[in-house]
Amino acid sequence: MTLAIVVGSTVWLILLAAIAAWSAVLARHRELWLGSRLIVRWLLSSWMSRIVLLAFWAIAGWHIFCQRP
Repeated sequence: MTLAIVVGSTVWLILLAAIAAWSAVLARHRELWLGSRLIVRWLLSSWMSRIVLLAFWAIAGWHIFCQRP
């Protein structure tokens, strides 16, 4: 018996792992705690980060809304 993981579930697992890792880092080092305004300001500070953010948003949207049953 094999376990097949589709691309959409792989994306969600990677997002979950990244959130878990970031939460662990924040729990260990409180000085790294960043507010949401600071994160958004940093993300929108350059064109490259805007393009990357939009690309990830498009990929996540495709996985959520454009998957066929």
